Amino acid sequence: MQHTRDLKGVVTVDGDDYEWEVRRQPQRTTGNEWQGIGVALRLVEGQREALVQFPMVMRASGIPNFERQRINVESIKNAVASAIAAGWNPTSRGKVVVFDVDADGR
Repeated sequence: MQHTRDLKGVVTVDGDDYEWEVRRQPQRTTGNEWQGIGVALRLVEGQREALVQFPMVMRASGIPNFERQRINVESIKNAVASAIAAGWNPTSRGKVVVFDVDADGR
């Protein structure tokens, strides 16, 4: 597994290069709910973005981990493939499409 603390980068999936960028760090929502990292994906030559939302990372004690998260590059690749399989067309135009994924990007 390759991890990085970078906030953006490029991954290759099925021969195409996709740019990724952390758009949102973990945060609390209403009640006692938490949102994990939000990562924006875009084909290098494309216009349409997809926002994938990873689950909140919790410590063993059940407390949310607010430290700056390391990004698993394989999870980003899986998230790109999952978003495409779910109907995201990175070469089209339109609004940002939001996908919820698990910790592995599926």
